[in-house]
Amino acid sequence: MHLHAGMERPVSLDEWVDLAVTDGRKVLIVLDHRELYDMTAEEYAAWLDKEGLPKWYPVGREGKGALMADLARVNDRNDVVAFRGWEIWEGELDEGLDREGMSLAEVIGWHISPNSDVPPCGATLLKRVRQIIEVQKEVPVPMIVFHPFSMRFERVQRDAKQQGKAPSELSVKDYRFFQPGEQDELVRLLEGRSIYIEISRSTDRCWDNPVLREALLADIKPLADAGVQFTVSTDNHGLANAKSPFDPKRYCDGLGVTPQNTNTIVRELLALRAKRAVSSHQAHPK
Repeated sequence: MHLHAGMERPVSLDEWVDLAVTDGRKVLIVLDHRELYDMTAEEYAAWLDKEGLPKWYPVGREGKGALMADLARVNDRNDVVAFRGWEIWEGELDEGLDREGMSLAEVIGWHISPNSDVPPCGATLLKRVRQIIEVQKEVPVPMIVFHPFSMRFERVQRDAKQQGKAPSELSVKDYRFFQPGEQDELVRLLEGRSIYIEISRSTDRCWDNPVLREALLADIKPLADAGVQFTVSTDNHGLANAKSPFDPKRYCDGLGVTPQNTNTIVRELLALRAKRAVSSHQAHPK
């Protein structure tokens, strides 16, 4: 899941999906950062030049529609199941939503950022989940909270570096995401809802660090044991990432994240797609 397949794609869409299938992916959420389509033409040209990427899509409404039409073509393949979506910066939950753009997606992931006022933590995650619950009343699609744990690690390490501290000086307490009681509240909020927490590919490199591993276990395993639903994702952007081995089993087993935890979203998305197909047939019978 979580395959960036829009403006940031380094090769053609078919080649990009081929790489994911070769890596063993059977289900993908093909998506893009929604805010990229808010650039002006001048900003877009400068961004393409800076990133060294081809121009795949225009900006604005036209670009959003073109992207989603392109991503829908992935459904024609017989070697992977794909759902089209957006990754949306969490700040849009505070500043206002692009409901028209969101309506084009089958699934939406909310980008938890390391660049907010404070490092991502249990209190901010609870705030976002409450906001997402309200958004889903208007936009009733499955939603994912993208990479909250790894974004905390990134921010904590960056802050420590600015303070002149070495990574080896950081403790489990520094890295811990939740304060007492927050996990129980999150379990309560998520029960019976179509909201998922992502464990991203970068967890792989964290797992080999004993301090990070202990923090991950303390933060995630109680959620998994309590039945919280997850996605396990590659979050591929570039070719180097797409061509490196993806082996989530090595950390998911320890965290208690099982296929039963992660397959719920697939069943849900397939059921929603089937329901839309029936509705479309009834509205436009042959």
